Amino acid sequence: MGREFIDGYEEAKKIFRQASNVLDFDLEELCNHGPEEELKKTTNAQPALLTVNWIFTRILRDAGIEPTVVAGHSLGEYSAVLCAKVVDYPAALRLVRRRAQFMEEASGAVDGVMAAVIGLPREAVLSICRRIKGVE
Repeated sequence: MGREFIDGYEEAKKIFRQASNVLDFDLEELCNHGPEEELKKTTNAQPALLTVNWIFTRILRDAGIEPTVVAGHSLGEYSAVLCAKVVDYPAALRLVRRRAQFMEEASGAVDGVMAAVIGLPREAVLSICRRIKGVE
C-alpha cells in the first residue's frame, strides 16, 4: 500500500515506526507484506490509509508544496485536519483507530454490507437494488 511512492523516503520509516508504537503492531509490515485480508479489516485499513496519506503529505511538503486549503470526506477528513496541523499524527492515528473500532462494532449489530459502486449509471444501480429483497 503506497510502497512504490515511499520506498527510499527515509521519513516514511519514521512515520511507520510512530504508527507501530501507537497501534501496538507493525503497520509497515502489514502494508507491505499483508496478509491482504488482515489489511482489509477496517481496524487496520483506516490507520493504514491515514498513514500513507500522511507520508504523501510529508513528501509534498519536503518538495515545497504546501496546501492553501484542505478538505476531506469520511475518513479523508482526518487526513485533512492532520494536513492542516489541527492535530498531530499520533492523535489523528488514535482517533482513526477508535473510529474504525466503533465502525466494526456497529457493523456487527447489523445484517448488511457496504460497497462502492463505480462506473454504473444511477438507473442501473437503482434497478439492481430493486431486485434485492429488503433494499429500498
